[in-house]
Amino acid sequence: MELVVMADEHSATAFRLAGVRRVYDGGAGEEQLHSLLADDKVGMLIVTERVADTHRRMIDDHKASKRITPIVVEVPDVNGPVEREIDPIRELIRRAIGADVTAKA
Repeated sequence: MELVVMADEHSATAFRLAGVRRVYDGGAGEEQLHSLLADDKVGMLIVTERVADTHRRMIDDHKASKRITPIVVEVPDVNGPVEREIDPIRELIRRAIGADVTAKA
């Protein structure tokens, strides 16, 4: 299984410097994202939040599907996190284990 990244230009450069071999431009379009989501070699697809927002319907459809891979993880880009009501990482963990793991003080 491979780690693949779809990100803006600056974030893509950072992932390449970190050693990720398969990095794609976030502006490549829906065809590229569809191809990555259908690729059986891709185990994890990291997408920056702003790129994910431009392809929200396709990403949400994939997450709702019965496919196990690739796992789609949304991360902030070099400009920082996008303010949201639902944290996508927390939601991924909640779906994986079936419970919310946040501590209430």
